[in-house]
Amino acid sequence: MNPSLIIFSIIFFDQFSKYLIKTLFLQYQQIDILGSFLRFTYVENKGIAFGIDTSNYHLLITLITIFGISILIYYYNYNLKDPVVEKIPLCFIIGGAIGNAIDRVFVLIPSMGYGGVVDFIDIGINSYRWYIFNVADTAITIGIILYFILEYKYNQKLNDSSGNI
Repeated sequence: MNPSLIIFSIIFFDQFSKYLIKTLFLQYQQIDILGSFLRFTYVENKGIAFGIDTSNYHLLITLITIFGISILIYYYNYNLKDPVVEKIPLCFIIGGAIGNAIDRVFVLIPSMGYGGVVDFIDIGINSYRWYIFNVADTAITIGIILYFILEYKYNQKLNDSSGNI
């Protein structure tokens, strides 16, 4: 399997899920999926992670995001020290970053009707909720966790084969 398919799959599922939410929900509308534990709640995040408001700097944040994605793609293509350890996690991170970057670009185009990055996955118990997030955020998180796990195992394997403990 070509690891790049992971990138395109994440972008597709992220944008498709956001399209469905924007089409089927009113902003702030919510429905329970698994009781109060998992809800879909449609919000548009004008800021960055965890709702940190950066709306006054939206163009700058968008440009920084695109620059960061470019660096990740360059690293993916040219600087991997061990593709097995790094390619899959990087695919998740790149796919998620591009998914959210698309929303950021759409905000800059008034006719697209975006006020921010579309978030809708709402996890918690009763009134104790985590931040609302999306498929792209989930992919980035999975990619980071995978990267650390695989990097740890790779370094452990290197240490074991060199006789170091």
